[in-house]
Amino acid sequence: MDAIWRATPNPDLGIDGQIEFLEPSSSISTGIIVAVQVKSGESYFKNETNGFIKYYPEKKHRRYWKKLNLPVILILHNPTEDLTIYTRVKHQLSNEGPITVSKQNYFNDKVREELITISREDKFCLSEAEILMDFKKAPLELDNNREITGIEFLLSCINPEGKYFELRMCRIVALLELVDNGSGVSIGSDVFDFVLRCIIKVWSTNLTEPFQREFEEMWYGGRMVPDILVSLTTTGFNVVEHLLSHSEEYISKSAFEHLEYEDAEDLVNLVLRITQKESDGLDNFDKVGEFLF
Repeated sequence: MDAIWRATPNPDLGIDGQIEFLEPSSSISTGIIVAVQVKSGESYFKNETNGFIKYYPEKKHRRYWKKLNLPVILILHNPTEDLTIYTRVKHQLSNEGPITVSKQNYFNDKVREELITISREDKFCLSEAEILMDFKKAPLELDNNREITGIEFLLSCINPEGKYFELRMCRIVALLELVDNGSGVSIGSDVFDFVLRCIIKVWSTNLTEPFQREFEEMWYGGRMVPDILVSLTTTGFNVVEHLLSHSEEYISKSAFEHLEYEDAEDLVNLVLRITQKESDGLDNFDKVGEFLF
């Protein structure tokens, strides 16, 4: 697998070791690490339903896995059948039920890329609601005494189908103009600070494929908001789906009260439509907006 197995010295807290991935055919580390809990024995395979093995971890292990700043996988081994299977753990910690492992999810030397994908998406274990509430804690006060948050930032940066994330200053301006109600949009340092805070939250919650290097080159080197389009991760897609289906709980309706939209879903669709239209229009005219700060 071009990886190192590093066992945890006893006693451990629910992690038996770590898999550290190397660059292919070399001894250079990629820096990608997956934490592993291993259970071996026939007894772990007794609870089976429809081809899934149920494993019931201790509460202390649940707490530890949730807080651990590493992705976690559970490996089950049946020595009698010579069967070794695995599953990603963190996305199954939101309830108190068992961790389920498919008997078809074999652990072998073919799973390198899947484990690397898991490592990118599962560093943190926050529910969709927790992630969105974190974005809601990032406010931007506007000149007209209205306030938007990171929720509106997210809405302005996703396409209507939620398939990708696009950072583009024209999208942010379109959002501000929608809130502005004709009083005049002012793009100052507070707006750029707001964008940076929201982008850091995108990174820390693994909502998208990595784009930190490209962002920092333009943000710090070019002193501008870059144009970046990246795919949503599974986590990102789930967060967007949760936001769209629970919009009433998150969107700042007071910021848009002048539009007289009573239904939060209609308001969300308006933000999606206006910001996407602005981005599409820029593409159609083959222009790239540069907003220096």
